[in-house]
Amino acid sequence: MKQKTHSARAMGALSATALLALTACGNGDGGNEGDGDGEELTIALFGEEPYSWIDEESGEPTGATIAVAEEIFENRLGYDITIEEEPDWDNLIPGLTAGHWDVVSAGMSITGERCAEAAFGDPELLYTTAFLVEEGNPHGVEDFEDLQEAGLDVVALSGAVESGWMEEEGIDHDTVGSADDGIEFVEGGRADVFALTAASLEAMAGDIDGLEVTDSFEHELSIGAHAFLPEDEDLVEEFNAELAELMESGEYLELVEEFGFSEDEMPPSGLTAQELCEEDPDELAEEYIED
Repeated sequence: MKQKTHSARAMGALSATALLALTACGNGDGGNEGDGDGEELTIALFGEEPYSWIDEESGEPTGATIAVAEEIFENRLGYDITIEEEPDWDNLIPGLTAGHWDVVSAGMSITGERCAEAAFGDPELLYTTAFLVEEGNPHGVEDFEDLQEAGLDVVALSGAVESGWMEEEGIDHDTVGSADDGIEFVEGGRADVFALTAASLEAMAGDIDGLEVTDSFEHELSIGAHAFLPEDEDLVEEFNAELAELMESGEYLELVEEFGFSEDEMPPSGLTAQELCEEDPDELAEEYIED
């Protein structure tokens, strides 16, 4: 829990120092079993491939954002991390602000609304949108404009950017609590369309018989990043410094390639989390995407 881990840094550092002194006096070897400073950090994931999920066979957390989190927080910064699954997307930021975890590693898009409650690390992944539909796409829907007059049963992940965009566009739709639910709605005939990031739909439903993932499209500039508490400025700075090194060296791309990401999903050069939090999405898209 947040109150017992990251927020108690000063006390933890003092205790570690005292423990080292006692160990040196007690057995003479001066050893320290922990890596780095050994400070505890709790990270939340959400079950959505290819970003972050629990592998059914191993029971271990995996995914592109988890690989990045483990590399930065554990391997490079020396934190003792615990990764917990939050099954409800809408609970990720409330759980963060309530102190249940220190970081959200779920490929969460940076939006002005979310920035009012959480701080975001530097941009990591560029997202496009797609629809999960019946094989053959019988209604011919390829973007949100096609949905406006189609009169179809549409679902989106509750709290996700796709739901927000459809609200702005006046598209009637229902929401589901998980990506698996959205897929099951279309597979079972309870919905005609499930809107989600293209990467997720390809990873989770691209091979399901009778279903089809449409070609991806860009509605607004959607960029994923790790989320933090606003007051954890030092932690964000630590993370961003290591992230910048990974990006510059090409190691970041190597980490996420395993999960299907490529150079095409790397964020535009020079784009910042602050811009995504504060500036008009249409203007940002025009500046960084619509050349």
